[in-house]
Amino acid sequence: MMALRKVVIRTAVPLAALLLLLLAAGCVAPAAAPADSGDGDMMEAAESELIVAVAQEMTSLEGTLAAAETNCNGCLNVVETLVTRNFSTGEIIPLLAIEWERLDDNTIQFQLREGVTFHDGSPLNAEAVATSINYMWEADLVNTLTGFVGGVLSAEAVDEYSVNVSAADPDPILLEKMYFVAITSAKQIQEEPDTYSTNLVGTGPYMLDEWKRGESITYVVNPDWWGHDNPDEAGGNVSYDKLTWRFLPEDTVRAAAAQAGEVDIAQFVTPDQCNAAMSDDALRCASVASVETMFARMGNKGLFEDVRVRMALNLAIDKELIVNSLLGGAATITGQIVNETATGHNPDLQPYPYDPDQARALLEDAAADGVDVGQEFTLASRQGLHAGHVEVIQAIGGMLSEVGFNPNVSVMPPDTFNPQFSHNWSEVEGQPNWVAVHLHGNEILDLWFSYVNYFTCEGVVSLYCNEEVNALWEEARTLSGDARDMKLQEAAQVAYDDAAYGLIAHLDLAYLISEDLNWNVKLDHRLQAKEMSPK
Repeated sequence: MMALRKVVIRTAVPLAALLLLLLAAGCVAPAAAPADSGDGDMMEAAESELIVAVAQEMTSLEGTLAAAETNCNGCLNVVETLVTRNFSTGEIIPLLAIEWERLDDNTIQFQLREGVTFHDGSPLNAEAVATSINYMWEADLVNTLTGFVGGVLSAEAVDEYSVNVSAADPDPILLEKMYFVAITSAKQIQEEPDTYSTNLVGTGPYMLDEWKRGESITYVVNPDWWGHDNPDEAGGNVSYDKLTWRFLPEDTVRAAAAQAGEVDIAQFVTPDQCNAAMSDDALRCASVASVETMFARMGNKGLFEDVRVRMALNLAIDKELIVNSLLGGAATITGQIVNETATGHNPDLQPYPYDPDQARALLEDAAADGVDVGQEFTLASRQGLHAGHVEVIQAIGGMLSEVGFNPNVSVMPPDTFNPQFSHNWSEVEGQPNWVAVHLHGNEILDLWFSYVNYFTCEGVVSLYCNEEVNALWEEARTLSGDARDMKLQEAAQVAYDDAAYGLIAHLDLAYLISEDLNWNVKLDHRLQAKEMSPK
């Protein structure tokens, strides 16, 4: 299987970088400029293509989704952020911004990289950045992750390349949040806002080529990318002329495509599929720890208003069986929504035990007090959530049924799941009798990021409302350092004792990768082609 595919021969290819070589130790060499034919035309060059099989198709190309990999697969090849994170050291490092200064508790001033242009030819400057950020928080966008970032952000140009980004309230992790805020074209926002959800325009190494709904999305190289001449500062370089992300929601199909040499990377495969690849000299498996936590979001309303019912759900789930048998050991059982990489991780919280007898007893006690524990509820997951997710949710449904629950298991495509299950409990008419099995990725590495979404009364997708937890979260929100860590740990303990959600495991995520491809998977598992190259 060849990771570098010869597709067509072109003349006058307008590339600033082409067919790059790796340096030792995983670094990437600067691109050699294509030879000039003397009359201004570039020499003929073979087009190279990287093909990746991904588990989910995006529902939109809105810039607010672009920095979240699973919500917009491959979009970070098109857009860039002001800052990024070095997951080897944990530090925030420059990208579109070259330096920054915290002016006060609410505001950071960023100095922008000069000479950067968007794919539509407009310049990256302070006005463009301010327009992009303000539009995300001010526009009535259908698909948005601004709520997940937490709080209201705004931006103001100071001079041509200086921009102030401010939070409405004091925010110690404002800088970390900027890792999630993709900068898109102000020209597009001002002149063609109707295309914002269908035509992603950024400053990245690749430009959107074509989105074939239900099939694939393709990107082509941006010849004017600032990183061609600055690979170290850009975090990589261009090795492929074209990227194709194929939407294959079934892990068996993704694995088969890799084994057949049809794709260079198969995202989210099972341990069994990894083991099968060991006999294939053309493939390798990379199984890497992630910041993703699998949990069941039921909240504390309706059927789950009674803490005994919530605790029964936790005790009914055989997490060891799920991890060892269904996930092949590629996960770590947990009692909290973040792992040890995050501020607020509480080392004293142990996983809820598997105790179906106690779960039955709790449901019987609740029923004796008038709780209708046998009422039907929807137990749902999103298609392509992770490898083996169908088997996992079916198993959870069976475990819950065994102790006296009445779940109706459903696996839904993203465009059905997201509108139905991405709500705060107060926005749902009647009693929200459903449980959604999620993955939560805390790339910001701070428990506050999890709380603001799932554990507060106003959380963007929270079905849980506990005034004691809310008060602790509010105390922690403006703290920093050890004080912040301890207050978040305290809040985690209260939520744990209250059985806020059904916590299952921190996931490792696995890929089948062509042996002809160099790629070291990072903790955030972002599929960025600038970090990949042919051997």
